[in-house]
Amino acid sequence: MTQSTPVEDERAAYRVATLPPEYGTTRINQLFTRGYNRYIVDGEEQPGDLLTDLERFGTAAFKEDVRANAAEKPFVDKPGILAVLATLSAICVKAHPKFEHAPPRKIQVLYDIRELYVNNLASLLREFGDGSLQQDIAEVLYAKDPGEDGPHPGRVCTGIKEMPKFGDRLYLEIPMAAASRKCLVHAETETGEAGELLTRVENNCLYVPVGDFDTKYREYASRAFKKLLRVQEKNLSEDQMTWLTTNESAITERIDRFIETGHHERIWRDWNPGERTIRVLRDAIRDAPDEVVSLGEFHSAKELFEAVEAYDPEAGWKRDVCNRISSPRSLGNLLASQRDHRSLTIREHRNTNHYRIQESSRGVQPLDVEAIEDLFELPCMANMAERLHEKKPVRKDLYNFARMVMWLPQYQDSDLETIVADLKGVFSRWPWYDEQVTDYQIRYEFSNTIGGDTPLPMNCDNDDMQRYCIGQEQCPYSIWGSLPFPDEMYDQLSGTEGNGNEF
Repeated sequence: MTQSTPVEDERAAYRVATLPPEYGTTRINQLFTRGYNRYIVDGEEQPGDLLTDLERFGTAAFKEDVRANAAEKPFVDKPGILAVLATLSAICVKAHPKFEHAPPRKIQVLYDIRELYVNNLASLLREFGDGSLQQDIAEVLYAKDPGEDGPHPGRVCTGIKEMPKFGDRLYLEIPMAAASRKCLVHAETETGEAGELLTRVENNCLYVPVGDFDTKYREYASRAFKKLLRVQEKNLSEDQMTWLTTNESAITERIDRFIETGHHERIWRDWNPGERTIRVLRDAIRDAPDEVVSLGEFHSAKELFEAVEAYDPEAGWKRDVCNRISSPRSLGNLLASQRDHRSLTIREHRNTNHYRIQESSRGVQPLDVEAIEDLFELPCMANMAERLHEKKPVRKDLYNFARMVMWLPQYQDSDLETIVADLKGVFSRWPWYDEQVTDYQIRYEFSNTIGGDTPLPMNCDNDDMQRYCIGQEQCPYSIWGSLPFPDEMYDQLSGTEGNGNEF
């Protein structure tokens, strides 16, 4: 008997849309095919209609009320179309120039699209069928983990039932033999401790409140969307990707508008509003006439305020920040509220506060890097360069060299050919240089990512860099602190050091 596919069978489409991690690439692409078929009329593709719908979906995701309402009433009424529109919208967002080097977990817009997808899917599930699909999902959500007494031969969830003796709510029925610790549900308490046990026992079965199913499924669907997006990205050809990003404009324009108006919290996750103040102050100090104030030096609020008054930025959001600073006192209060910012130091001097704004390179002696050769001013890199005169590089040396260069500001907007050519120009000084081999190695390093993120260059504490280190207590530089890496690199660093809340 041939198993039905998502292309022709709606229930199969729902199963793949709701449980993508349980299926392979073929099934997921069949779900997308079902969605794309909506845009074929009388054998003719309708790309204009597809573009209109994905722009409508992508821009709607910016609106909190639309995302919330989708949980009650579907914004899109078919799972295949929903999967196509959500993933294509996310691809358009990732292609925006502003996000070219940003890790996806830092892009708020992707979370908004995912929330609209999950809420939309949840409302579709309620409208579909007789609960048997929810039962299928429960099989996944409440299944035993590997090694937890082994798999249960029967069904994990044998029904969704009303149990009047337990109260006015629906319960998932799970035989004791299939039960796992995931079935133990407690009421929430204000202290965060486990409250009353809500899971009930009857007739050798556990009865789990359906509300717990909703919570667990939303968590699962958030992770599952990542797989849909990954498959869609691999499914698109280069020509299709070019067509998509060339013709889409509504989502891009909405992102541009948020940037121009300074609404960074709408596009960046965990955006710190203090960043705007510090960035504007940096620009004002750099732009100050006669170098009255300088980055890295302590100044009074009055001196910094005069720099802000003289600053005339073009960007509207920068003007807004300047306009909110009405006096030296207001500037002092604003900086005091941001005293934990990594680039700000506040020092009391004769009963008056003085403020130091540093470059974003986190202290230590900064190093100007106008050309790749300037990296050899770092003692460790000079030692490595000397070794490369004697031996071929080990892979980690090449890895670190390429990543350092990739994060330099002058290469952030460069095409790959320029970067490869400049790196080959440096490598050609060493006796082991072979143009074809080096060309391949450099391109490989630049195509290599960690979960889609651009890998960070090694810092001084890395064991491989320690081989070339002259001793950190003797060195005036640090790799992460001295080189003029952009804030985006430190944002990624913070994410790596943080809770790992990845998109």
